[in-house]
Amino acid sequence: DGRGGREPRFSCNVVFDKGQKIYDAINTVAGIFRGRAFFGNSEINFVDDRPRRPVNLFTNESVKDGLFFYSNHRRDEQFNTIEVGFKDRFESEEDIKERGVFKKKIEGVGITSRAMARRVGQHQIFSSIDENQTVAFTAGLETILCQPGDLVIIEDELKTNKSNFGKILAIDLPNETVRLSN
Repeated sequence: DGRGGREPRFSCNVVFDKGQKIYDAINTVAGIFRGRAFFGNSEINFVDDRPRRPVNLFTNESVKDGLFFYSNHRRDEQFNTIEVGFKDRFESEEDIKERGVFKKKIEGVGITSRAMARRVGQHQIFSSIDENQTVAFTAGLETILCQPGDLVIIEDELKTNKSNFGKILAIDLPNETVRLSN
């Protein structure tokens, strides 16, 4: 918790007092734990930010025209300093009078501790510097296995100059051989 103790990774202390749309309120709460809400099977589903196993593999052979389209964040979008505004549940009115109110750069919705604000800031810095590339592609029916938030593996031989994948074209059991497309 930044004070020698421990606290939950995420906590929420929010009051919705202005006629906010329910879906906006759900997204606000999901954003606190780095989650996302999405519709699926006529219901609202959630995905959160946690380590998970990949659910699918996409290669040049499994995407339209064999192409992946990459884009990077601009250099001025790769932050190395973040200010997170929060309402510290440990601070008193006296301390606010003495030191003043901190200027807010990121809206820290539901954040009520300095340690959680620090984790939010660290995550923003990590995301902007180390997760600064997006990829787009068009794929076929294999995408049915995926839903928002799933982790997928991309093997792009045009980017890595390595070809370590292929489709099985034939299996010859008597000769114990497998014929691959690559």
